[in-house]
Amino acid sequence: MWGIMILSYILMAVSFILIIITALSGYFQFNMLNANHILIALYSSIVYMFTETLILFYFIAIGIKIKEIIKNNNLDIIEYYKPVLDMKMKLYPHIMLNMIIIGSTFIIGGGVHTGAISINIHSGCFLIGIAHYLWLIILQHRCFIRNTELVILVYDLASDN
Repeated sequence: MWGIMILSYILMAVSFILIIITALSGYFQFNMLNANHILIALYSSIVYMFTETLILFYFIAIGIKIKEIIKNNNLDIIEYYKPVLDMKMKLYPHIMLNMIIIGSTFIIGGGVHTGAISINIHSGCFLIGIAHYLWLIILQHRCFIRNTELVILVYDLASDN
């Protein structure tokens, strides 16, 4: 649990930095390690999508484990599993929305490079995506904290049984 959580934090920071570098390379037209803006965007998108998918499945796996512990120890499933469901309902839509926005920005970037789409649409999509991603990072941090508290609580209650 701790290893994946720490890896998630590292990957969130790396993906955010890579997305910023992508924007800067597009605006200032510089290459980095022989990669042009398109390749930097591709690498950034891959790291970003992996990060968010890892976080999504982390919460899915931990939720399943919490439910299993609750059932195996005859704990009140409504009282102790409802916070997990509430957290998922708050987090999952925002992860999916941000993945769509960032993915769309990458795809629209291809349209900009071919001249089919205005750079203003691409820039606007990027600004919305990066602002939402900043907010999502804060939300994910809060959910990691709440999730850890729930794991500790359920584990302590199961140990007392």
